[in-house]
Amino acid sequence: MSDNSFVVGLLAAMLAFLFIGWRVRAVFRTYLKVRRAKGLGDKLDAAVGHFPKDIVQEAMFRAGSERPAQQSLTRLTFRTTPGVILVTLLCLIALFYIGFVRPELGQLEEILPAQDPETIVWIKLGIMALVVYTLIFNLANSITIDGTDLITTGPLFQRRYHDLTKLNRISLRQNGNYVLRFSDGKTVRILKYVTGHDELIRALENALATNQERTCPNSPKSKRSAVV
Repeated sequence: MSDNSFVVGLLAAMLAFLFIGWRVRAVFRTYLKVRRAKGLGDKLDAAVGHFPKDIVQEAMFRAGSERPAQQSLTRLTFRTTPGVILVTLLCLIALFYIGFVRPELGQLEEILPAQDPETIVWIKLGIMALVVYTLIFNLANSITIDGTDLITTGPLFQRRYHDLTKLNRISLRQNGNYVLRFSDGKTVRILKYVTGHDELIRALENALATNQERTCPNSPKSKRSAVV
């Protein structure tokens, strides 16, 4: 019996040592990624990447991404997935319920005891307004590729135009955005969770490969990674 206890204890100690070593290694690798990142956004993204993604949330956001893009002559239009819109709507309903129907569930008054009731109400309205804006933006958001033109939706719902012949880098952020960088110094962020996602990535990869072929004709195509 004592021999079995010793073996079990030894195995438990080994597993604990391996787990600690694995986590230390993960923290060290994240530290190196943060240190190597150049901009503040890249550093924050490298730090957030240390934490695992919620696979259920990821699946919900991606729901509808397999739908084809809207096509009209040479134009392809990609819109926010139904999954993102549904999740945002559910968050809005939940916030309203917790904030105003059953405020005791939110306990915002206990979190901010120094604030008067009127301020608490304004804070709740502010949070809801932000989610309402997010919902409206997701409904209006579109990404359009028309020839060499990339047309995106700005934060004030304005249309922004970018020249795909100047695209020189694509990177994926942990927050679900693709960051596109252009040779003229411009940067644009587009949502990952869109209908026709695979068509969008193929179009961007083709534009990037064409640009790299033009600037570096001797560069092996296998090294032209689109999403980094």
